[in-house]
Amino acid sequence: MADRTLLRNARVLTCAAGTDEQPRDGDVLIDGNRIALVSPGRLDVDEAATRVVDLGGATVLPGLSDAHTHISWPLDFVFDHDGVAASAPNAHILDVAAVTRTFLESGYTLVIGAGVLQHQDDVLAKDFIDRGLIAGPRIVPSGAMVTEPGAIGADGGLMDVAADAKAMREVVARQCDAGVRAIKLFISGDGIIPEFPSEDTYMNDAMLVAAVEEAGRYGAIVTAHARSAGSVAMAARTGVQLIHHACFVDDLALAALEARRDDVWVCPGLHYLYAMVNGHAEPWGMTSDRLERSGYERELLAMVESLQKLRTVGISILAGGDFGHQWTHHGTYAAELQRYVELVGMTPVEAIHTATRNTGPLVGLETGQVREGYLADLLMVRGDPTTDVGVLMDPARRLAVMKDGVFAYVNAEIYP
Repeated sequence: MADRTLLRNARVLTCAAGTDEQPRDGDVLIDGNRIALVSPGRLDVDEAATRVVDLGGATVLPGLSDAHTHISWPLDFVFDHDGVAASAPNAHILDVAAVTRTFLESGYTLVIGAGVLQHQDDVLAKDFIDRGLIAGPRIVPSGAMVTEPGAIGADGGLMDVAADAKAMREVVARQCDAGVRAIKLFISGDGIIPEFPSEDTYMNDAMLVAAVEEAGRYGAIVTAHARSAGSVAMAARTGVQLIHHACFVDDLALAALEARRDDVWVCPGLHYLYAMVNGHAEPWGMTSDRLERSGYERELLAMVESLQKLRTVGISILAGGDFGHQWTHHGTYAAELQRYVELVGMTPVEAIHTATRNTGPLVGLETGQVREGYLADLLMVRGDPTTDVGVLMDPARRLAVMKDGVFAYVNAEIYP
């Protein structure tokens, strides 16, 4: 098969322009695993040496990314972390493979791990995918989440526990030696467990600085579950690269984030809170009483307000957040983008940027834009996601997914 592929007769959304960009008629030439040329109108090629695929006016955009993934959570997951952790590893890894395939077939070509339930889930999945043994996106692998004694998760046996900066360095080094490249710290509570309210803050500056420094020795990033204002400010001032949730952002936290505007990212997980507050989880035991005790309704309002503050000062937002529960089911990942449009006031293109161009700089990959020299990780859909971002949610509109210049998924209903 030719190393060159021409995507002909496309509507190209490059995600390399502003948030007012519209898809434009064009062709995209792929050479190996890179984009060689994006041409307005038709491009003449030697068809004997180039595979030509006529897309019939479908939209081509960068492959999507999710910056807060738990591939440990099976397709039928219902908040049973202990049960999954204790399941037979040989059966569990097949569940993981089904999840990675689902991400790829949903148009997601890059994910950042946010914690696993069996220690090597992300690392093994990345290895199998990189070797071509299973289908899946590029993975920045995580390991067990890290907490401190007495904090959320410390007594459950699922997290690594560090009591001080020295212990933190040891945990980070051990995980990185095992192949982890996204260290996940739990530095705030989470109201879904009322004993550990979201506004609690854990750890200290010395512990976070130790984590960032040690991870940096391995080329790894540090991510943090940080819902409270205090935890957001601490993560920002100590060099944590990716802050999850940031539900409560006060003036101090905002100033700390703004001071690092060019090298800090926030991944809110807005759809998860939205689904919980709107009763989507009630059939699985998340009763109205439990939600009231969680404080999630107030937290959802605070998160929307915080996101609007972050947009004002130019903090990069990344899409992603706790997909895999039955109320945030695997395969519905683009619902996060819908919430940004509906609740935060983003344009569809701005929302799409959170799952494309914003992610590459964090992980050092030339991805997330349809432009010359970038990785040929692409999504092809029928319809215009710049007018209705919900197009990205519909499997029937998804023609194909390309990863590394190869068609990794083709919709058999459209291309039998």
